[in-house]
Amino acid sequence: MEIKRIKHKNIDFLKWDKTVLSSQIPVVFAQTFYLNATCPNWDALVIGDYESIFPLTYKNKFGLTYLPQPPFTSQLGVYGKVNLEIEQLFYDYIIKHFKLIDLELNATNKIQSTYITPKNTYTIDYKLGYNFNQNSKRNIAKAIEHGFVVKAVNENDILKLSQKWINPFLSKEVSLSLSTISLLDDLLINAKKEHALFTFKVMDGQNTIKALAHFISNGKYALYLKGTNFDKSDNSGSMHLLMKHAIEFFSDKATIFDFGGGSKQGLANFYMGFGGQLTTYSFLQVNRLPWLIKILKNKK
Repeated sequence: MEIKRIKHKNIDFLKWDKTVLSSQIPVVFAQTFYLNATCPNWDALVIGDYESIFPLTYKNKFGLTYLPQPPFTSQLGVYGKVNLEIEQLFYDYIIKHFKLIDLELNATNKIQSTYITPKNTYTIDYKLGYNFNQNSKRNIAKAIEHGFVVKAVNENDILKLSQKWINPFLSKEVSLSLSTISLLDDLLINAKKEHALFTFKVMDGQNTIKALAHFISNGKYALYLKGTNFDKSDNSGSMHLLMKHAIEFFSDKATIFDFGGGSKQGLANFYMGFGGQLTTYSFLQVNRLPWLIKILKNKK
């Protein structure tokens, strides 16, 4: 088996997406519309006629080519036909060509290495069912008692609302740079073109937004992308109500619902409260240039 590196302009996007969508876990992160937003000019590593694929999300800085995990993106690695021999081929390739790597592999990738540590997300497999715990039910009831309702945002209003409500949250509370936040705008635009973007808002009786969240779905895999609530001081349950609505909305439109993280215990508890089950995947971290790491991390 031979790995071919295909430059971005020569990638067959149709074949690439077909392989992703036929994979064991057809996540949205690895689809072309997603990567084209979060990592423009990514290259492809391909075996055969796109039978096994690996997105090469490289960057150049200070004359160094390195391999970072793109913002708003998780679980990349090998898609399509996957086994340990194939994983090893891709692993050997990137280890040989990159001295600095921070890359999340998807949950089907089982390769082991001293460079790999586990990361967590929480998912619902709709075939197995799900249950809300008492805390989630209590907060949902609280939101309903407040007169809150969930509404779908018109797709033509999504970007404007996101820039008004989500972007300041990402800047002030998550401390993301403006250049990183702009990639979210690009992702929303791309997802809208693919008819894969769904945004919900929670409104009170005065028509005030209490929570807002984005979801991306390819018909098989639904992802909670980003969101926040604006009633944190009141603790009035708006985000619980929104998440309940989203989980039920996608129950007949996807097979997997991904909460998009959960490494922090508070978020893990929130997701588990909706029936989220722990899913572990691998984080590959290689740094053979220790004197550069601080510069690169601070100046992304």
